[in-house]
Amino acid sequence: MITVIDSISLAGSRAKQNDDRAGAQARLAWAIDGATDLHDAPLTGAASDAAWIAAALDAALVAHAGGAEAIREPALRALIASASGAARAAFTRFADPGAIEPWKLPIASALVLADAGEALLGLDLGDCRLFLTDAAGAAHAFGGADDAAGRESQFAADFAKSANHADGALYRTPAALDVLRDLRAKQNAHSRAAVFSLNPDCAAHARVWTLAPTRPAYALLCSDGFSALVDRYGAYDAPGLIAAAREQGLAMLGVELRAIETADATGARHPRWKRSDDATALFIRID
Repeated sequence: MITVIDSISLAGSRAKQNDDRAGAQARLAWAIDGATDLHDAPLTGAASDAAWIAAALDAALVAHAGGAEAIREPALRALIASASGAARAAFTRFADPGAIEPWKLPIASALVLADAGEALLGLDLGDCRLFLTDAAGAAHAFGGADDAAGRESQFAADFAKSANHADGALYRTPAALDVLRDLRAKQNAHSRAAVFSLNPDCAAHARVWTLAPTRPAYALLCSDGFSALVDRYGAYDAPGLIAAAREQGLAMLGVELRAIETADATGARHPRWKRSDDATALFIRID
């Protein structure tokens, strides 16, 4: 049984929309991070295509989450494939996906946690994260490829150095956009890329894992903009972040996150592509 304790969703900039989503029902919880558009005019007519695809997956999960039966791996993969297929069909109302430059097609990261009865079942695509502690004192972290945040920071640092650019927060410089568009094109052109996309095959390449914590357990599902407190800035480890969420609440952690980023606005200490990313977290109890 999943119960929501707290939630937060902060836009990376007050000048733009928030491309994240999160939600939960009795047996299912999720966090979604739409990958920021690399083009200026959204193709879908939404505030951004990133927000559009995140909302499409969120709606599919909401529709499924009301079911009373415990979900199993094949059904979870099928749910993601179905959501992707529905998103592709909806996208064709705006444009033909095959006729668009691949870097313009929307993608998202997602992490879904299901209470499968005796165990928890998790699925992740991209770089959303789960931190969990249980009643026996065990701590766990799931989601994202190995050291994804560290490799992204190194990528940003190397780019800043090669471009002779003192600012480590480089997301919208022309040269950085060229690099990121090339990466996005590869993610969309490669059917095995582990991100949620308009290609239903993405479900087959999601990472799936199981965990049987001693209950009650406490878990934090979050986009990488929030997990940066652990993965990029080193302000907490996994159990420390859960403890802080229980004792201080997510609003205070959000203030701390933005303070770290404001103090390092140039990215000199923590190289990154954006000064602040959308930061979403859902804090839950599992009984």
